[in-house]
Amino acid sequence: MKKLVITSMIVMMAAVTTFAAPEGTPDANRLFKFNIIGVSNPKNDMDQGAGGVIFVNLNGKSQINLVCSDDPDVLEQYPDLEEGSFDILDKDATDSFRDDPSPGAILALPDPNLDPYIVGEVGDADVWSAYSIYIRPLGQPCNWTTITTCADLLDSTFAGLLPGDLVRVMNRLEGTAYCSIEQVGKAITERPKGKSIFTNVTAQLLTIVFQVEVDTTGDGIADETVCVRVPIFDDILENEYWEYDNHGLKLLQVWIYDNETNVSAGDGALGGC
Repeated sequence: MKKLVITSMIVMMAAVTTFAAPEGTPDANRLFKFNIIGVSNPKNDMDQGAGGVIFVNLNGKSQINLVCSDDPDVLEQYPDLEEGSFDILDKDATDSFRDDPSPGAILALPDPNLDPYIVGEVGDADVWSAYSIYIRPLGQPCNWTTITTCADLLDSTFAGLLPGDLVRVMNRLEGTAYCSIEQVGKAITERPKGKSIFTNVTAQLLTIVFQVEVDTTGDGIADETVCVRVPIFDDILENEYWEYDNHGLKLLQVWIYDNETNVSAGDGALGGC
C-alpha cells in the first residue's frame, strides 16, 4: 500500500510539472504555436520543414505577411483555411526582398477584435485583444532580432479620429507601407546567457502605432502631433506584415493563448506621443 501511495504521488507530481505554464505565459489555453527559424542559406522552396515553422534570413530583413482568417476573401483564396483559425500558409520568408511576385511567408490570424484610438484618449474603444502573443528567444546567446508591424494606410483621416487635418505621417516607410513606431526590440529578443522566458508582445504584433502631425486651425500648418494605435485587419489598413530584421537569432518561439491583453497598457512609454 505504501509503495502504491508513493507511486501515485510521483505520477501526480509529474502531471503538475508537465502542465505547468512556462515562465512568462498565462495560465490559459494555448491556441497555436510555431517557431521562427533563422537560416544562413535560403532556398527557393522551404516547405519541407515539419510542423509550425517559418524560415527567415539569419541576418537581414524578412517579411511575414499577415492575412485574416475571418475575411471571406482570404477564405476563398485559401480553401483549406478554417474560419477564425491560426495557420501558416507559406513557410518561406527568406525570399522577402528578392525579385519574387509573392515575397515572404504568410501567416493567417483571426481578427484581434480591437478598435483604433488616439493614444492617451482611449474613450470607449475596445483595447482588450481576443488573444495574446508571447515570444521566447532560444539558441546561441547574444543574438537578437527586431519585429515591426507594417501596413499600407488607406484612410488619411484615420476613421475620423484625428483632431484636425492630417499634415504628415511621421512613421518610417518601407515601399508603400508604414511601419509602427513601436516594435519588438533587442531588449526582448536578445537570447540571454541564462534562462530565457516568454514575453507578451501582443500590442507590438497586433497593432500599428502611427505618429502624425495634424493641422487643427485650418491654415495647413502642423500644430499638434498625435499617435493613433490601429489594429491589424482594420479597414484603415491593408497588406499587413511583420518586418523581421534578424541579427543572428536562430530560433524564436511564438506561442498564442486565448487570454486577453490590454494593448493600451504600454502607451505611456511611447516617445513622441
